[in-house]
Formats: sequence, C-alpha cells, structure tokens
Amino acid sequence: MDTEKQFEEWYPDCKVYFDGNAFIAIPKTHNRAKRRKPKRKVITVKYSGDNYELVKEPNERLEDFESNEPTPFDEVQLNFKDIDSQSQQYNKSAKNFPNEPQTKRATRKEIFDELYDKYLSAGYAERKRIVYEKMRPLFRTDESASGFIEENLKRRRRNVIVRRQRFARKAYNQKFQYFVTFTYDDKKLDEKTFRKKLIGTLSNFARRKGWLYMGVWERGKESDRLHFHGLLYAPEGTMTGEFEQVTDYNKKTGKRKTIVQNTFFAEKFGRNEFEEIGGPVYGLALAYIMKYMEKQNATAVYSKGLYRYFHTDICSDDIICKLKLDDKHDNRLILFSDFTCANQGELLGKVSPEIIAKLPKTI
Repeated sequence: MDTEKQFEEWYPDCKVYFDGNAFIAIPKTHNRAKRRKPKRKVITVKYSGDNYELVKEPNERLEDFESNEPTPFDEVQLNFKDIDSQSQQYNKSAKNFPNEPQTKRATRKEIFDELYDKYLSAGYAERKRIVYEKMRPLFRTDESASGFIEENLKRRRRNVIVRRQRFARKAYNQKFQYFVTFTYDDKKLDEKTFRKKLIGTLSNFARRKGWLYMGVWERGKESDRLHFHGLLYAPEGTMTGEFEQVTDYNKKTGKRKTIVQNTFFAEKFGRNEFEEIGGPVYGLALAYIMKYMEKQNATAVYSKGLYRYFHTDICSDDIICKLKLDDKHDNRLILFSDFTCANQGELLGKVSPEIIAKLPKTI
C-alpha cells in the first residue's frame, strides 16, 4: 500500500480506541464551529393524566406556537425495527400521571420525553402512535406534529447510540474479569438502600483496592425487581469474600441453575452471580448490558478513571486503511496492532498497557 498518496505523513493528537478487534484512530480536525441548540418555546398546556390541550395565553398569536418546530438533524442511518419489537406491555415502573386536570408550562420536547419514557416498553410502532395521538393537540397541522415526532424519535435513538458507543469504548479499553449481577434480599434492605449501598461499596473498593466497574440498573420484566448488571475488575489479591457454587431455581428457564456467588456480597446484599469473561464472551456480556440502555432507558454507572480514548500522534506507516472506505465524512483509521505511540512529537514506543498509561486520556 502506498500510504504517501492516501494519508498524511503524521496525524498529531489522534483520539484512539479499541473496538474489540483493532485500534481505531480519529484524526484531529480543526473545525471549531459549534452547533447552536435551537431555542425551544415554552408553552402552556392543560393536562389530565397524559392527555394534553394547548392553552392560548392573552396577546399570543397561533403562529407563535409554531416557532418551536425542531431544527432538522443531520441525516443518519437508523433502523427502528429492532427497538423493543418483542415487548408490548407498558412499563410497570413508569411514573404515574396526576388524574386531576392541571396546567403547566413546558416545551414540546419536555412533553415528548415524558410521554416517550412512560410508554418506553411498548412496541416502537405502538409507542409512536400513542405519542403522536397525545401531542397532536399541541400543533396547528398534522404535518407539523408528524415532523416533530419523527425528529425527536431520531434524537432519542441517536442518544441511545451515543451512550452505547461510550459504554463499549470504555469497556474495551479495560480488561474486566467478571460479568456480575447483584440483587437484594428484602430481609436485609429495601430498593433505595440497596442502590445506594451497592454503589458505595463498589466505589470504596475502587478507591482503596483499585477495582474498576461499570454497568446498568435493570428491572425484571415480570417481578419489576431492581438489580444491577455490570463488569468488574479486581486486581490480584484484592477480592473480598470467597467464591462458592450455589444451585437455585431459574424462573426464566424453569430449570435449576448452578452459579458462582461471592460470600461477601451475599451476606451484605443478597443473591449475586460472578461469571468469568474473556474472548467472545466479553462482547456478549457487553451486548447483554447495553440492550437495557435502549429497552429501559438505563443510565450507565462508571467507576472513576474509565476513559474512552487515549491521545497519540500517528505515523502513516502505522495505518492499514480507512474504517469506512466509501464514506468521505468518516475519517477514522484502522491501525496496525503494533503501532508506535508519540506524545507531542516525542516517540514513546509500541502500543502497550504501559505506554498507554503515559498518554493523555479523554474520559
């Protein structure tokens, strides 16, 4: 490959991440233009349950309500067919809306998000239909209502993609040892205390023992019971408690299952499961956790210090090719596995955990 014709000799201060198969470099660009967020008009609505009616204030024209139309997003390739396609039941944990008619001030975006989250576990087509039906009275025409709904559906989908991307890049930059699940025993503590004490315990171990963790909270589909799925790294000699095999009944499969449980977490919280991960299982564990970011709008929990990118100068000799050859807007580059790292022109050596530790990071 004649890299001189395809690439610059050097790419300074690239952001680099590992995608599970190869290192990917994102060259630094000099476009400092910042995208302005559209100003969203606050409107007055009367609502009963989740039915809304637009209230026209004195001295306001009908056209004023249309000034809050969304600014079109850049074109993105999205596939909505797989979004919650198997779930047709509404979210049991959704916030209850007040039954008495009330009035409030809000933007259409805020109302959209409120409705979207309430019907999060409905199928995509059903959720879209319900949100459109509830929000239609807030627009002058069918076209303006439909356009607003479509753009905000794209926004929510794009937000999920970004969150999943952030989660995956942080995870692949580490060497987590365990896929863990923690739940709680009603005799020991309640849901609120469980959430607070589990994160507090993991944070203490991260600070004192160098543990790393990341994961999401999830509710059981049938029981609505809160539990935590995550990835865990514990340096050698720092594991608290002992591992023991426990056999219990699995409601999903209708069979008995043997799991590996940690005695410390069992005593402090309740049922837990530690599964060693590596190779292909690593990616499967990530996929299992990330699906809840979409299905339940779960927010990821991270220990401090988990980074998305490390920064290094890249020489053209270390570039295999572009990540997407047919996309002129995607400037990401696939690197050889033994590429040389440099910081502000100073050569540090071939990529390795020790060299990466010396480089600047982006959280």
